[in-house]
Amino acid sequence: MVAVAEVVAAGEVHQEASEDIKMLCPKCQVAKLIARGVKGRDFTVEYCLKCKGVWFDHDELEEVIPAAIKELQVPGHARKNVERLCPKCEKALYEFDYPQTYVTIDMCKKCRGLWLDAGEFKEIRAVRNSLQMSGELKEHADVPGVRGALIRLVDSAIGSLPGSIRDLLE
Repeated sequence: MVAVAEVVAAGEVHQEASEDIKMLCPKCQVAKLIARGVKGRDFTVEYCLKCKGVWFDHDELEEVIPAAIKELQVPGHARKNVERLCPKCEKALYEFDYPQTYVTIDMCKKCRGLWLDAGEFKEIRAVRNSLQMSGELKEHADVPGVRGALIRLVDSAIGSLPGSIRDLLE
């Protein structure tokens, strides 16, 4: 979904489905988030009327952007942002670029919820849909660090084997 105004304008959020919640905006830190039902879905997203940011619980972004990363997790290189707290867990959020984009998002390590500032949903959706159309979309984020380097090395080694041996391994 998009930041609130964009979500409402896109017709993906039901205005009347609001409920009273006690979650504070991670960006504004004083404004309460407002819950809205997502059109055609069985969940709500929470947004801030002041800054127009949107909170997605774990896996909700995948529901509204089919080209979203599956099973997104906070990567090892993410920066802990003690100024932004998870509206659910009240733990510090972690900042990192959403995979294959230049959009810096905030994510909670504990509940894996996502905070998107105004406009970030729209940018992620546009880039991910464009990558999908060009055949360059990655469904899962790359594994970072030494573990990721080893996985890529093994994959590369398997890819360079003669076909008959590679077939045995796959």
